[in-house]
Amino acid sequence: MLSVICSGSPAILGSQFADTYTAFAPLYVLHRSYAEYLFSGTAVEIPSDLAAACERFSYEMALFHVDYITQTESVTAGGLAYLVRLRAELASFCDAYTGSLAAIAEPDEVDYEILKAASDAGLFAEIKRMNDLLATALDEILAGLGEGVDRWTFAVTFAIRTLLNQTEIERIDADLREILYAGPEGTAPPFAVPAEILEAMERLIGLSGQELSDSDVDDAIESATAIYNHFTGEL
Repeated sequence: MLSVICSGSPAILGSQFADTYTAFAPLYVLHRSYAEYLFSGTAVEIPSDLAAACERFSYEMALFHVDYITQTESVTAGGLAYLVRLRAELASFCDAYTGSLAAIAEPDEVDYEILKAASDAGLFAEIKRMNDLLATALDEILAGLGEGVDRWTFAVTFAIRTLLNQTEIERIDADLREILYAGPEGTAPPFAVPAEILEAMERLIGLSGQELSDSDVDDAIESATAIYNHFTGEL
């Protein structure tokens, strides 16, 4: 069993990529909500931070790209080409659709004519493509980190930071065990962690896959924060 180096760059990179995903979230929420409206007639949800999504997503993507170059050895930088492509595609997307996003976000009530016009102009198809590119970049980054502690550390901090970035935690994905224990049938972390972090992981896994009470949410945040601080070296 290897001991995890808490402040290693894979942990920081995993956290930063989670921030990038969080910045993309308003676009994804809009896409998913519009799809549900088309299929089942439910009301479209307009995220409050939609108008600024392009600017924030571009900023977080640039930060991650620079840090990935400087903190990752060239032999393991498997996602670099995908990050370059993603940033180029993102620049084109923002040039084409920033006005549409602002128009969708501006009215006090959902304007379905504006949404339809944006859809006809390709907005939602392009959001889906950006999501696919993000997922591919993540897969390539993980593959480039190999199968050891670096990959696991990146995955853990990515998952935990994504959870902590949520404004409201209503449910924790049941696949958290697979991430923390490196397998769906795992019963312990694949690398050594302090006893208190092991306990925090166990508590968080125990809360996953179910509806959470207010006290459950408090416990989840406390456990996730302890795990995150351990891996990133933050206090």
